[in-house]
Amino acid sequence: MSFQLLLPWPVIAITSVITAAWAARRWRTTDRRRLSVVRITGIVALLLFIALDPAIDGGRVAALRSDADVLFVVDTTGSMGAEDYDGAHQRFDGVRADIMALVDEFPGAHFALVTFDTTERIVVPWTTDVGAFETAVSLLRQERTMYARGSRLDRPIDAIARLVPRSDDGSRFPVVFFLSDGEQTVEADPPDFRSLAPSIDDGAVLGYGTGEGGRMRIYTDRDSLLDQYIQDPETGEDAVSRIDEGVLRGIADDLGVEYLHRTGPGGLDDLAGAIADDAQRERAGTRDGDRRLYWLAAFGIVALALWQLAVTSVEFSEARRALGRPARRWAR
Repeated sequence: MSFQLLLPWPVIAITSVITAAWAARRWRTTDRRRLSVVRITGIVALLLFIALDPAIDGGRVAALRSDADVLFVVDTTGSMGAEDYDGAHQRFDGVRADIMALVDEFPGAHFALVTFDTTERIVVPWTTDVGAFETAVSLLRQERTMYARGSRLDRPIDAIARLVPRSDDGSRFPVVFFLSDGEQTVEADPPDFRSLAPSIDDGAVLGYGTGEGGRMRIYTDRDSLLDQYIQDPETGEDAVSRIDEGVLRGIADDLGVEYLHRTGPGGLDDLAGAIADDAQRERAGTRDGDRRLYWLAAFGIVALALWQLAVTSVEFSEARRALGRPARRWAR
């Protein structure tokens, strides 16, 4: 049996303790009150059971198949740790959130992930395992500060070319999302992505950062950000990274895709939905899944609630008679 919590476990634990304490206190009453305690405690227990979302193996769910091959190309240079996204959050916070949101819009697609900083890496080759892919995305971090050697935006071109060859029969629908701040600190010609355009059907360039820029903390290891900021060697002050939208728009034009400036979460549904609709999707039978058990608890809640309602109705009628007034008839 597996569980996928619908509420945080502290909430479930605290609710359980409070309910048990209440039930123990109310138990020292008449027999009729004890039955009321049983009913109410039972309803709360079944609600908590639903919150655990238990499941067992043996289920079958409909499977979607998509022609989309969705490649995410992520800039992991130190500037992507600048704190100017959605206020004072790191640009990487936006990158991770946007990738997760886009993946949800392409059910049944193949996904791949390329990162680039000092060098390019194929972090996740083509896969349909969304869970494994999202785990890799959640672990995305900027390169370690001590290893930074400057950024060039054309570094991932070869990796992209290897991953998105155009199928001769047009059976696949290559989609590329390029996520970067556009900053290039190595002296080089402007990046030229035009050679990739024939192999890409759709996608977008997503830009992160602001014109005012943001400071970057020194990054030493995974999840180890120092309170000290990267220094500009020329001025001795905190270095500031600014988005270069001109470069990003140029990459978008080379690829023949749309450019979007990302300053906060959300707002990608229309873009991703339109692209996903262009990729043929069809049901591909069924696949193994979990058999969810929450419905069993739901029946129990309905039964206990009806029992409690009936008892409450009787008690109300008895109270009315005790006061010398006839109970109101519901039916005329």
